[in-house]
Amino acid sequence: MSPNEALHFLLTVFFLIFGSLLGSFSNVVILRMASGKSVIFPPSACPKCDHQLHTSDLFPVFSWLWLRGKCRYCQTPISCQYPLVEASIALILGLSFYKLGLSPAFISLAAQSVIWFIAGVIFVRNEVQKPAPFIWAIMYFIVLNFLVNGHQATNQQTLLIPAIAALAGIVASFKQGKHEFWQWGGLAFLLTFSLAHKSSIYIALPVLIVAALNNNPSTSKTARIVFFGIQVIAIFASILL
Repeated sequence: MSPNEALHFLLTVFFLIFGSLLGSFSNVVILRMASGKSVIFPPSACPKCDHQLHTSDLFPVFSWLWLRGKCRYCQTPISCQYPLVEASIALILGLSFYKLGLSPAFISLAAQSVIWFIAGVIFVRNEVQKPAPFIWAIMYFIVLNFLVNGHQATNQQTLLIPAIAALAGIVASFKQGKHEFWQWGGLAFLLTFSLAHKSSIYIALPVLIVAALNNNPSTSKTARIVFFGIQVIAIFASILL
């Protein structure tokens, strides 16, 4: 292994670790956004017994595994969301760096993917009834893409992407609240915007079909989970392809 390859490998490990820490903070943001609490204060605590968590309880992924998915103090089961979000964002940063190295393209891809993933988790939890997280996600996505790729890449998608996203949002929000439009339409936008140069037209139809299922009360929860799964697959496809 050459010195450059060794350095690249070490930096990939660094971004994996940093990604897991970012994932841990993202869990705080996701959980507290629904309740309107500050993401800084108070310190993390068990939601059941309210015991403040110590540093040893907060190691991304490993603390959950070490504690066997239970609170150290009251033995209440801890949601598997915590390690899954931490591991996913760790992989997003690690794979993005491994592919692109330390470059503006890496920063853009990693940031877009993390924003997209967090929006997806907020979506599947369905606790935030405000459109703000999805509106901000769309804005950050466009700005990051514009800063790195410039006018040409953005203009090529100007007509196709908003049309597909708007249609998906309208279908999904039929007979639903306005927040549903931004949830389904916003994620459809991120999905098709990110993969526009990778034949996103072929994923437009399944996106619309799954979105349409949301109008049926007996399948809406399943549709939301399936749509989230599509997001996760697309996120890693946008990194790896």
